[in-house]
Amino acid sequence: MILAIDAGNSRVKWGLYHQEEWLAQGSVSNADLAELPVQWTAHPPPEVAVISNVAGSSMASALELLLQPGPQKTYWVTPQKEQCGVTNGYAKPGQLGSDRWAALIAARDRVPTSCVVVSSGTALTVDALTAEGHFLGGFIVPGLRLLERTLAENTAAISVGAGRFHSFPDNTADACHSGALAALSGAVERMRRQLMQETGTDCPCLVSGGDAPLLLPLLASPVLHVENLVLEGLIRIAQS
Repeated sequence: MILAIDAGNSRVKWGLYHQEEWLAQGSVSNADLAELPVQWTAHPPPEVAVISNVAGSSMASALELLLQPGPQKTYWVTPQKEQCGVTNGYAKPGQLGSDRWAALIAARDRVPTSCVVVSSGTALTVDALTAEGHFLGGFIVPGLRLLERTLAENTAAISVGAGRFHSFPDNTADACHSGALAALSGAVERMRRQLMQETGTDCPCLVSGGDAPLLLPLLASPVLHVENLVLEGLIRIAQS
């Protein structure tokens, strides 16, 4: 039994995995971290925990306490130069986020071709992976809520509301929301074009994260929505 934990800047997602299938998955906001043991008690205790944490040392300390008395083995993921068939192209491999590293490993396991690996949450990350498993590099862009909030906080005449996407927005709320989504989708499509030029092949996008459903309709095919790409990658790391 493996417990995979993806601790991000806004939410902590988890999944319990056994015999090649998910037994359960869940999530809590970072403010509601204490609810995790309640969710876990409905399931058998895991033998192994594998954790990606990009939310800082306080989150790591909190998770250590919540896991007590703890699985037999706990593995805190740190990006490597090479792991599970993926080669890390970062100038300093350890500086890559552990969530991005796990997502790349999951993408490598899912598709045999070059692909763009996208996570759309607090931040948008857009990473290029070749068919040989080489991570070339990627973008980090403020996510949808950050873009909208920054616009509202730094302009006198704009108060961002519950906008909807339109090709030709005719009110300010829709204009802000549509513009932010256009910027995010533009970053994804630019990376796709760059990767296609680099590899000479078509490149699907694998998209995950809380804002994925808003982003997916704006992306060109082929595109694949994967609910919990990081958790999938954590399981592959644990199994290796």
